[in-house]
Amino acid sequence: MSGNEKKIIIILIITSIIAIIGAQIYKTATVFKYEDHLDEVIISVDDNSLTLREFGYYIYTTEEFVQKQAVLYDPEDPLHWWNTHFSAGLDSQFVSELAMKTAINTYLSHAIYYAEAQKAGMALSSSEEEAAQSEADEMYQKMSPLQLKKTGLNESLIYFALCRKKLASKYAEDLATNIDFSGYEDDLGSLLSGDGDYFQNVILPQHNVVINEKLMKNIKIGRITVNNT
Repeated sequence: MSGNEKKIIIILIITSIIAIIGAQIYKTATVFKYEDHLDEVIISVDDNSLTLREFGYYIYTTEEFVQKQAVLYDPEDPLHWWNTHFSAGLDSQFVSELAMKTAINTYLSHAIYYAEAQKAGMALSSSEEEAAQSEADEMYQKMSPLQLKKTGLNESLIYFALCRKKLASKYAEDLATNIDFSGYEDDLGSLLSGDGDYFQNVILPQHNVVINEKLMKNIKIGRITVNNT
């Protein structure tokens, strides 16, 4: 092998090493770190904005619910359930996709009903507020240090989320007695829930919803407060 050939080979090897190192540096620099985005707005409904930290309540409760199903489905590999795909025509989707839609729609229904309840002068009773505080304490104590760090949640945020949920439910119950649901087959609770037909087709279109898609696409539900060890 001539001297020039050796030089060419050495240059190619060095170039390859530099390219590999550069790719690794770029990958490391662009890795999405959930905790670094906690205070970014992920959803806005009308004039109300929700940060990723606040959305953590919906992430946690949704993951907790679906994870129970996942463990029953495959105790050895719960992610098997999260990655299961259901084929149903245009509604085909992975369990993880359905879970994220549920988390988003649940928040949207809570936010909209809560705002409408406030406009109507509705409020929680002292006993309902106490119940929310008790539930917040219980949830906070149940969460692991890693889950709290990952979501950025604290007792105050959990308490407010529960108060919003309770007042929203109060408004939905009142709404159920004042609307004609003729033509709908589901029960009133289902129709008015975030995923319900009446909420999706009648109520939601009346409001301005903006989702931070760039941030949302990086949220890997099923791996945030569960399956992350």
